[in-house]
Amino acid sequence: MLKIHALGAFAVISSFGVASPVLAANQFDLVCKGKEQKRTGAPATAWSERYRIDLDAKRWCRGACKTATEISSVTADDIVLLDSRAAIGGPGDVETSLSRTNGTVKEYIAMGWSGSAASLAEGKCTRDLFSGLPGQRF
Repeated sequence: MLKIHALGAFAVISSFGVASPVLAANQFDLVCKGKEQKRTGAPATAWSERYRIDLDAKRWCRGACKTATEISSVTADDIVLLDSRAAIGGPGDVETSLSRTNGTVKEYIAMGWSGSAASLAEGKCTRDLFSGLPGQRF
């Protein structure tokens, strides 16, 4: 009889899986879709991007995810990624702001000394399963 209870307890514990709920809450992908402005004066085009986010490690990457980069800022409301297009061959001074409260994404570039910025992409993001970050070599 004791063996049956032990097996039943093992089955119940196994059904919860190995991932910790806390860890899963802080590691996720964001699938974002919206519009992108490629050139000034040109009409906006459809845009989509996948971001991989690890809040515990404060690391992120996008697209093919060849290199993970440090998350610039995390608050209860926003996640901010600096130089967000550099890893995919884009310009340096691009900042991405991901709203944790309404799911919006805004990607914009700083415009010199004036402090103004130009919008590159805007849209909405949905949470998806975490697909991982590239590993460390040493």
